[in-house]
Amino acid sequence: MTSEPQGQPDQLSIKDRLTACLDALSQTQLIQRARHLPKVALASGAVFGVLVLGLMTLSFALANVVAHQGYETVAMAKPAATSRLIRQTEVAQFGNRVSNAFGINNNVATEFADWILEASERQQLSPELLASLVVTESSFRKSVRSNVGAVGPAQVRPDYWGDFCGASDLLDPEQNVYCGAQVLSHLMERCDGDKACALAAYNVGPYATRENAAKRYVKKIDRYLSSFENQQL
Repeated sequence: MTSEPQGQPDQLSIKDRLTACLDALSQTQLIQRARHLPKVALASGAVFGVLVLGLMTLSFALANVVAHQGYETVAMAKPAATSRLIRQTEVAQFGNRVSNAFGINNNVATEFADWILEASERQQLSPELLASLVVTESSFRKSVRSNVGAVGPAQVRPDYWGDFCGASDLLDPEQNVYCGAQVLSHLMERCDGDKACALAAYNVGPYATRENAAKRYVKKIDRYLSSFENQQL
């Protein structure tokens, strides 16, 4: 929260109000009658009066301090739109690179660029690598399906990876890209950071023995990756 000082109060008016209250208190019948009470009762009344006087003085003093400082609660400042603008610019630039490198329609490339950048940040992957994987798997087609049941842009098999990713619908291209990135990140960990090992496992499975197919797949991604990285902003 932020606070700003406002105008100072009239110090004289506060003093006058305090004096008037004290005069009124001294003239009440309660105080007059207290003079005829026994000394013990009178002493108790005096203590009570001192307490009342102290509380009133403290109340006025606090009011004076708060009024003097002029604090008021104002709305929390809204975050600037700069970060959103930066993100939109980043997505547009990355989309242009995807479009130029792979010959993909610019609107489609920009839509995928947002998902790829988000997924890469979540899984700590290179966005260029993830984009190269998507173009290798599906050429950025959203609803493609393989003969073994892999679906979507990242060609994820729901029976293998659906529960692992926690995705509610792998036919949704955005969730599909996120899941593909999650799977690739998992395989990178299993392969101790070896990119070729992780990509081969992504293609043929971590326990498959089709070495030639896996090698062709890795080389294809490397060619796309090289083409992508040579693009100038």
